[in-house]
Amino acid sequence: MNSDKLSPRQVSAAVLVGGLSAGAALAGGADWRWLLACLPFGLAVGWLLLRRVGRRKPRPFLRVLYAGWAAVLMSVTLLRTAERLQAAAGGRGDVGWLLVLLALPLLWMGWGKAAAFFRAVEILWLAVGVAAAAVLLLGAPRMNWAWALEHSGGWRESLAAGTLVLSTGLFAIPYLYKVEAEPGGVHRGLVWLGALGALSAAFAALTAGLLSPAVAAALDGPFFAAAGLLGDSARLEGLVSALWLLPDLTLAGLLSRTWGEKRWPALGVLAALGLALTGATAALGVEALALGCLVLAALTLAAPGTGQK
Repeated sequence: MNSDKLSPRQVSAAVLVGGLSAGAALAGGADWRWLLACLPFGLAVGWLLLRRVGRRKPRPFLRVLYAGWAAVLMSVTLLRTAERLQAAAGGRGDVGWLLVLLALPLLWMGWGKAAAFFRAVEILWLAVGVAAAAVLLLGAPRMNWAWALEHSGGWRESLAAGTLVLSTGLFAIPYLYKVEAEPGGVHRGLVWLGALGALSAAFAALTAGLLSPAVAAALDGPFFAAAGLLGDSARLEGLVSALWLLPDLTLAGLLSRTWGEKRWPALGVLAALGLALTGATAALGVEALALGCLVLAALTLAAPGTGQK
């Protein structure tokens, strides 16, 4: 395969791994049943986008919109990751230095070719998959199923959370034209997206079942607090939180790639870092973020792009 070309598996793996960043962050504030209810709609929209866009290049105005919204989502990702790491270390105060440290590997990844980034993620997704499976398998026997069946959060917040998680796949659209054509690639991509939605719902159910919805709603990063209960020690919470840097950085790297080739992804990281340092995106809730993604999806369907389909 051409070294500059991407395989459907590489892109799908990046969407799954990156989406787990948002899936874990939103667990505890969303009801797992609404997350599952959101899945068929997300898959239907994903199928429409893949069929409509094909391998066309996005129109210039859409590329600008994708890049701008990706910077906002990168900023949100950097902020929540820095705050989680600081809380896990028992610290408080300014997270500016952590934001800069998180941006450094993203700048390095954005400086290279897209193919190198996606090849790395294809390898790392196995580690993330093992970690996710271990948390779910260890946690399921300890769950209080009565808590898991209680309602967590409102339906609007839960649907917005499901939309935001599944919208990770939306940000593969700007470089689908670089993906090698492969028989059945569209359907396999939807299987990966479905797995992302199912895992996010499982994280939400696990968090509710281990902590109770009331306790989970009062905590920052309830999924990681629930993971700490599995080892009867706060050390496991810190370990899972540190390991989840892989999905966090993958999501940010995936978003940065919507800025284009050469040095543009690194510039996107700098823009996101600037937004994070100023706190400009801190007030954006999950509903506003999900709405922005839905608008992008609608515009993409209306103006799918130019060139080869």
